[in-house]
Amino acid sequence: MKVVNQVNETNDYSMFRTLEGNRHINKLHVKRLKQSFQEAYLLSPIIVNEKFEIIDGQHRFEAAKQIGKPINFLIAPNYGLKEVQMLNENMKNWKKEDYLNAYCDLKYHEYLKFRNFMRRFTDFGMAACETILTDKLRGGYMGSSDKEFKSDTNKKGSFAIRYFQEGQLEIPDYDKSVENAEKIMMIKPYYDGFNRPMFVRAMIGIFKIEYYNHAKLLERLKANRTAIQHCANVTQYKLLIEEIYNYRSREKVSLRF
Repeated sequence: MKVVNQVNETNDYSMFRTLEGNRHINKLHVKRLKQSFQEAYLLSPIIVNEKFEIIDGQHRFEAAKQIGKPINFLIAPNYGLKEVQMLNENMKNWKKEDYLNAYCDLKYHEYLKFRNFMRRFTDFGMAACETILTDKLRGGYMGSSDKEFKSDTNKKGSFAIRYFQEGQLEIPDYDKSVENAEKIMMIKPYYDGFNRPMFVRAMIGIFKIEYYNHAKLLERLKANRTAIQHCANVTQYKLLIEEIYNYRSREKVSLRF
């Protein structure tokens, strides 16, 4: 047997540094680790390089630091961002469903509403429900405070696509979301792709148009039950729905804005 490294222990948290370019700390993961560590603090060393930059275990480090536990660590000289990425690739990433269940376990109100919505509208998947509940029509959250959101996006970079994972879910109007979901469900008899995320995004955008009349679209679909076909993107869906909506109408209207 050959000893290639040894586990060190310290309570001097100031020794350690964050490696530039590493993933942001996930507060939920830290919270769950703290709960686990308070029940049983098992030996699970973090890995640092010769500069004491954390290569693996930054969440374990933060959790142990917050509850005053000693840091167990191994020193791996010359390790850097490449090794961080290799280690991360070997770990199973959480899915959004995992985050949803975890935040529901922690009684986060918005996530509990999200799960109740999914249980009510079982035809919609995770992505479609997210669009309906948050008005998330593009890459980031488009809620009631877009200016604040854009500012956060500029400062935090990936915040626009990670707000759900970071526990920042906001549902601007739950009752309106239910109403919109029910409207989309009305299209189910005429289009088997009614719950496709891109189609849902198209319809949520159309519902925002003041002069749009949902009953009129349903009438058109009833007259031609195969009018809606699968499209490659949201724009194509809007163009198709606009064409169906305006069929034989003297006054044509745009549904693309």
